[in-house]
Amino acid sequence: MSRVVLSICTRCDGGEQLHDDVKALRRARDLKETFKVNDVRCLKCCDEPVAIELEGRRRSTYTRVCLGRSDAVALVDAVVAYAALAPDEELPERLLPGEEG
Repeated sequence: MSRVVLSICTRCDGGEQLHDDVKALRRARDLKETFKVNDVRCLKCCDEPVAIELEGRRRSTYTRVCLGRSDAVALVDAVVAYAALAPDEELPERLLPGEEG
């Protein structure tokens, strides 16, 4: 399993709270080696906050919008599933909370 990156727009309304919730879950579930959490200032999806981007080496990049604090657990679960994928394997869209960005 290779480490992947989850970027959360903290400029979006509610973004800082989602970022903090995801980091707390990552810490509580001992997932620091599984994924990194970045706070970014803008993912250019300002019409539909909160925006996130999920990326990893030799993996598709996913952008999701319309996320909130209530999506934190589902988001962490999706990131763990994404990190477990074989290179070039796709994550089922149904696993990602929010809407396609």
